[in-house]
Amino acid sequence: MKFIGRTVVLLLIVNILLVYMHYKQAGDVVAKEPKKLTYQQEIEVMNRADALYVRHHFSGLSEGRHEIVWPEASIERSCYPADTSSCERLDDNLTAFLDGSHEQQSISYKIPKNGPMGQAMLFKEPFAKLHGTSATSTLFHLTDEIGSGGMWVNGLKQVGTKKMDLIDYTFFRGSGEIKDLYWQENRLPLLYEGKQLAVYGAKGNAEQFDAVNEALGVIGADHSAIVIDHTNLAVHSQRFIVSENEDVEKVSNQFLTSAMSARFSIPPQQRLLAEIMASILGDKATGPKQSRLAYDKLTTALTPEELESLKELVTSKSGQEISAAILDDMIREVTGFKTAYFKTVMQKETAHHPFLFGDTREVTVDGVSQAHIDVIWKDGKTLYPAKAILSLTGYSVTTNERSIYIESANRQFRFPRKELFYVYNERKFDVMTTPFEVLAGDIYFEENRFKRLFLLTIDKTVDTIDIANLSTVLEGVEQ
Repeated sequence: MKFIGRTVVLLLIVNILLVYMHYKQAGDVVAKEPKKLTYQQEIEVMNRADALYVRHHFSGLSEGRHEIVWPEASIERSCYPADTSSCERLDDNLTAFLDGSHEQQSISYKIPKNGPMGQAMLFKEPFAKLHGTSATSTLFHLTDEIGSGGMWVNGLKQVGTKKMDLIDYTFFRGSGEIKDLYWQENRLPLLYEGKQLAVYGAKGNAEQFDAVNEALGVIGADHSAIVIDHTNLAVHSQRFIVSENEDVEKVSNQFLTSAMSARFSIPPQQRLLAEIMASILGDKATGPKQSRLAYDKLTTALTPEELESLKELVTSKSGQEISAAILDDMIREVTGFKTAYFKTVMQKETAHHPFLFGDTREVTVDGVSQAHIDVIWKDGKTLYPAKAILSLTGYSVTTNERSIYIESANRQFRFPRKELFYVYNERKFDVMTTPFEVLAGDIYFEENRFKRLFLLTIDKTVDTIDIANLSTVLEGVEQ
């Protein structure tokens, strides 16, 4: 008994140690996961005749090193002594904020002008940023010291403006960062101001603005601005657009796709995917004709409950890579059926490809696994790809513009593409409906007709769909 007791105690100790090691390792894994670095910023811009004079304040900095990405056009880069510690972490070469505990650091620089601002001017990427780190919020002060008048736009919400004797002052604030700064001489009234959208122009449709504002809110986009102006050239920036087009919904699609590109890691060659993601999260078709068509096919193929589940799954992927293949996998997760629709759309660059669901079970033909064969579901029917399967069971499949020919040593079929009959071994048989379907260039047969016409057996289990030539099965029975 003493031996048994000691053994039990020993086993308890071992188990406790194993549990401890398990949780310690799990904790180490969590601790090692890279934390997304962020900061807040405040930007002061003085507009003078020769340049924009910028004072840039970073706050909420982590203690590690931060590489500074200076604007390409910037000159006279230096520390800005906002207080006694605001330059303590700036290295001598002005390339980075070094390791340190002070979370607030400031720099200054100038963005030269090539001449008078004229009727309008766009400053492309005039502000510094930190490599691998993103700004969660921005305060922006614009002081016009030369009396330019007009209006300034950067995509942030304009909180206030004040005209004084010597200067004009405008204050903006909002979430996220700004990429570009725009000025135009023609000052337009604020037509609409929502939580996510500001529209400037002479006229517009408030109901249309509300729809766009709501869509931007649903997908979590940063505040954006649209300037409807017939007198200046079009400008498309990440957070603002200048356009003569009064169709705000059409113009604002760019904001939706930009928000998706910022929220997810989307392959650059799959631009259409960003528009589809915006449609899924916004519950509304957006973008050009192709992306709208793809979204419409998705909403037709999925139930409302499945669409809501897909939306929740997509939302959970924020900050992660999203590709067409990954979106197809997410649809499989919520429906239980596989599809390659979006992967095909990206490859063929057309949304006219049919949205097809495939059976997830393994397909075997005469006992051999066929990973390339997909059995699909359509309109409540199970469809089998003729060429892929029949070529493995002794048939050849050929086609021309008028007919489909499926032939073996003893059985010859001709199926007209349009007429309601088929020919078997030179005998004509009338049918009520066409016995096949052509989908994306492939020929499919419904299950019962497929078995009867071509003498096949189809046995299904939880994991497999086993297809066999009936003659092969009979030979096995005879043996």
